[in-house]
Amino acid sequence: MASHPESSPVIELIVNLAIPVFLLAGTWLTQFLITRSRRKYLDQQEQYFREHLLQTNLKNFPPGKCSQPVLVSGSAVIANNYFVSFAAGFKHLFGGEFKGYTGMCSDARRLATVRMLQEAEAAGANAVFNIRFETATIVTANNQRQSGGVELIAYGTAVRMES
Repeated sequence: MASHPESSPVIELIVNLAIPVFLLAGTWLTQFLITRSRRKYLDQQEQYFREHLLQTNLKNFPPGKCSQPVLVSGSAVIANNYFVSFAAGFKHLFGGEFKGYTGMCSDARRLATVRMLQEAEAAGANAVFNIRFETATIVTANNQRQSGGVELIAYGTAVRMES
């Protein structure tokens, strides 16, 4: 019988520690780059729509100056991020704001709003009135209390205002 040499402690250390740390760091970096890219896109889109579409949460629009109103909506679904969930676990012990979740929900709200405004622009509108937001929780497959994600919906009434 051939005997196997004992594995080196350095190799065990690499396999048991370095590879998982490398994978975690790579995953975190990827998430960071994706988030930065998404926020840059949202900044550009929001700036464009601030200049081209009137946006308000007022329920009424000027009578006689608007074309046929159209309901427009946009939605975004965000899934739980393991890094954010892990950090949130500590907040359960000590209390405080879930800043990771706050950022994810803010990005979802911004993305849903941009999608709604894109739909309004495609309908020929130059204003969106009565902008509202709704949320829905998406539960995991085994229907546990922990959510699998959140859907954020932005909707409003798009009109073409005449000068």
